[in-house]
Amino acid sequence: MNLRQVPVPTSNSLPRLLILIVQCILYGAYVVLFGLAIQILPRQFDTPSAKNFFFPVIIALFVLATINITYDLVGEGYAILYTIPTTDEKTWMIAGQSIDLITFAISDFLGDFVLLHRVYTVWGSQKRIFFPILFIVFVAKAFNIIQTVIAVWSPIDDNKTFNSLNITPDFWFLFMVINAFVNTLMTLMIAGRVWWISRAVHNRYPSGPSQLPQQHWYCRTIAVVTESGIIYPTYLIVEALLVNLPVPVPNSSCLGAISVGLAPTLIAVRVGLGSAYNIQSLKQSDIVFMPYVESRRSPSYVSDGGLVSSTHAIKNFDRNSAEDIRDKTGQIV
Repeated sequence: MNLRQVPVPTSNSLPRLLILIVQCILYGAYVVLFGLAIQILPRQFDTPSAKNFFFPVIIALFVLATINITYDLVGEGYAILYTIPTTDEKTWMIAGQSIDLITFAISDFLGDFVLLHRVYTVWGSQKRIFFPILFIVFVAKAFNIIQTVIAVWSPIDDNKTFNSLNITPDFWFLFMVINAFVNTLMTLMIAGRVWWISRAVHNRYPSGPSQLPQQHWYCRTIAVVTESGIIYPTYLIVEALLVNLPVPVPNSSCLGAISVGLAPTLIAVRVGLGSAYNIQSLKQSDIVFMPYVESRRSPSYVSDGGLVSSTHAIKNFDRNSAEDIRDKTGQIV
């Protein structure tokens, strides 16, 4: 096939090239993180959510991101070398863009599903908190589905029905704004709750917080960032700002597909390491530390139907459980 060598303006090729470089760097980090998650997460397969939820979801997200970046590298590479803004796009390039949009839409749904799961696990079954967020997420997904259908159908629609309405940019902007809002909200809720639970469990150890491994403020900050998934909301906010610029912006859905997969994979790694906190961590600490609390209130109490002294209870309560709590608290990074 003979290709007409057309000098491509730097203003057209440079933004595409920069986005490709960022995509490759993020995808390289994603590959390493995904390999780590696949190796570590099976350690927690005795937990149903790890085996039946996190494991298949992170695999699906990685496959979708791989498909997305493969088509994007080929299409953008061709565009950088051989096309200018006024050149008609080839059929296979349009198909590649459609695949990028579809894989991003599916990845976005799966990524938000993981964040919703984290909101539920760290906040417990509090309907007044969970259902409003669920509603906003569904509204954002509705805009995403409509925008994706319009973007995929428009190039092959001879009647140009959607083009005459000129609603694609508006739907894309609304999706980005609503999605950025709900993702930021879930991020803040998860971050605050993880911080609070880790502090609560840390302070309830019977021998006092001083007996636990020393934890610095930056360790808790890392835990908050990895648990909450701040990367994807950042992408959404930047994309929402760029979508209404007067100058054309290259397709960055591949960046979205990669960034939306990073946060769930980070959470999966922490779940595999046993250092992802939820509301059950706090309940477990309440149960394990109960003998200590009771001993401070009275000299004796009933255990297994018999009256025992507080001193005897302190010596004989479930020390293995206490050690588990201490180990788990020390794993907060």
